[in-house]
Amino acid sequence: MSQREVQGIIDYFKGPHWTNFITRHLVHENDDVYHAHIYVDTCVDPGSLRTLMAAYWEAQGLPLVRRMDPISPKPDVIAMHSVTPTDRPAFDFFMRYNPEVVLSEMPAEDPHAEQGYNALSWGRDYQNEFLKNKGHQFKVVGPSEDAYIRKFFQGKQWKECIEHVLDEKIVHCHMNVEIGFDPKILELFAREALAKMGWTVERAVPSVYEVKKVYTGKIIFLLGHPEEVFDICWKYNPDVVIRRAAEGWQTEEKGFDLFYVKKYWDIVEKEKDNYYYLTEEELQAVISSFRQ
Repeated sequence: MSQREVQGIIDYFKGPHWTNFITRHLVHENDDVYHAHIYVDTCVDPGSLRTLMAAYWEAQGLPLVRRMDPISPKPDVIAMHSVTPTDRPAFDFFMRYNPEVVLSEMPAEDPHAEQGYNALSWGRDYQNEFLKNKGHQFKVVGPSEDAYIRKFFQGKQWKECIEHVLDEKIVHCHMNVEIGFDPKILELFAREALAKMGWTVERAVPSVYEVKKVYTGKIIFLLGHPEEVFDICWKYNPDVVIRRAAEGWQTEEKGFDLFYVKKYWDIVEKEKDNYYYLTEEELQAVISSFRQ
């Protein structure tokens, strides 16, 4: 058994980066938390960490209620996407290979982290401030706007979105739109469209999404059937009711940012000979520490 790797993982899960993330970002005493991100450096193979993540929450009496998806949102970074413990918000656990550490927080100032942070969360208070500071003058949705939005959810972009959600090559889909009305209304129309398809929504929460270093709004849909996660990302445009985004956001494609599972496995393949792979004995030693 490698004492260095085993102890390094145990130390991380008992250390301040992880424990503060749980107490400050997954739970707010006076706020509802909707979503969170955490960033780490590690030399441990992602398969071992995936096993340990599930075991950690099981040991806390908060077993995961959804699968974790493999995603690569940016070069050299992979993630366990939508880690969802019982009675906790879904969060994303971002990992970068670093041979110098076993498992440690990514430096907050590193460009692979986010906005100068290595742990972030967004909740009700953040969303209220986000909308207030933007100063959007949302349109009233009357009968004509209602009809227009319903037509949108019968149209080409929505149908493309559903195809992307079901595409096994795509692990996560963002449908990017411009809207002139309150995004809560967008959520309600999307819920109605999904229900007509027989799809169920376990959670739908507002959040934000980094586009060219600036946050824009989004709604995260965690579906029960099928068990998928996709986001409708929105930018305010006072001159429209709703339309496909006029520009590409993360890529050149107008209307979508698509995260292909191949990107995740390409990064894993690149480092496959460098990762430390825990034995079953080592995994059980770490898991035992979660119960102490």
